[in-house]
Order: sequence, then C-alpha cells, then structure tokens
Amino acid sequence: MKGNDVGTLFNELNNAFELKLDELNKGGGISTKKYHEDVLRFCEDREAEYGSEYFLEQSTQFLKSEADFIRVDTVLQGRFDKYLYLSLCYYHLASVVAGSGRITDGCKYLQDAMCFYGKWQGSREHKEWVDEKRKIEEERLENAKERMNEKYIPIKIEIIRLLHSKTPSEKWISIPKAIAGIQKELELFLKNELKDKASNLDASNLERTIKGWLKKDCYLEFAFSEVVVKK
Repeated sequence: MKGNDVGTLFNELNNAFELKLDELNKGGGISTKKYHEDVLRFCEDREAEYGSEYFLEQSTQFLKSEADFIRVDTVLQGRFDKYLYLSLCYYHLASVVAGSGRITDGCKYLQDAMCFYGKWQGSREHKEWVDEKRKIEEERLENAKERMNEKYIPIKIEIIRLLHSKTPSEKWISIPKAIAGIQKELELFLKNELKDKASNLDASNLERTIKGWLKKDCYLEFAFSEVVVKK
C-alpha cells in the first residue's frame, strides 16, 4: 500500500473511531473523560517504568495480557467496562505510533481500538438484552402469581366465614385444631366449585396450604387470631 493510501486509511479509521466516541459522549450518555484519564495514567506509568525506548512494546504486551483477563471477567462476572478502556488505550497508542511516522502500525492499533470498542458495545447490548428478558420473565411470573392469588380469594373468604360460624365457645386451642374444625365443610366447598372458576386446590393438603397463606395474608391471620386461644 502506498504512503498516501496508508495515510488516508489512518485518517478514515481515526475519524470513524472519534465519531463513535462523540456519539457515545453525546447520545449514549456515557462520559469517556475518566477513561481518558486512566489511559494517560497508564501510558505515563509504562513510560516511567520502561523508558521511551521500550514503552510501546511493553504497553502493547500488557494490553494483550489484560485482554485475556477481561475475557474471563466478562464470561464469569459480566464485567466488560475494561473493553472500552482497552479500546481507548489502543486509540491513544495509535496516535503515538503514527506521530513517530509509523502510519501502517498506527492503522493496526486503530483496528485494535475498533475491535475492543465493538466487544464493549456488543457485551453491553447483550447485558441489556439479558436484563430486559429477566425483567419480562419476572413480570410474567408476578402476573401469574397475582392471577393465582385471585383464584384463591373465594376460598379464603369461605375459610373466614367457617371459622366464625364453627368456632366453639372456648375457641380452638391451636391453628391446626381450627383448620381441622372447618376442614370437612371446606372440602365440600372445594368440591362444589364451578369448573370455569375452580382453584384446583389440593384438598388433601389444606393444613399446609392455609398455614402458608397465614404468613402472607393479614386478613386470614386476623381471622385465626380471633378464634384461636392466645398462648
């Protein structure tokens, strides 16, 4: 590739990357200022440690090793912000390399910058997609739970009615005794439910079911507190 062609390619890649950053800062609502500060600090530390002669080689090697760690973090922990950090590191190094006259190498660094930017963007969009799916599923389950709870309202009303109509003069001595005292009538109520509105509640497991409801239903809890002897 001729020198002019390489220079044109570098400018095109550089402009394309800067356009992505502009869109990110403006439309994406994500500031890259902190990332730029971290990148400059990274370069200053590498140059101070290895000197200008080995700065580029050591910086590139470090970024390659970091990419492997980030890949693991992304898969296991969903952490992908460092992809953007790496992208900006390569972008900065591209300017350093191109400034020394190595335009072809500068293009390669810009391509790496674009690659890691794409990884960051793809990972972020995938996370948003997963979060949205999870939200939809949670809403679906919550709606299903509400519909199920609505099916049980007539039964709970019948339990309260039976408790008050069947309560002995001395009250029941415990919640299990109270449930046993209304069980036959409650089973009959379940048996006579309209088919299109049937709750399909397991009549053989009423005690456990009612005790479970008592933990969450304040009306049932109050009804039982009125007919069971307080200890």
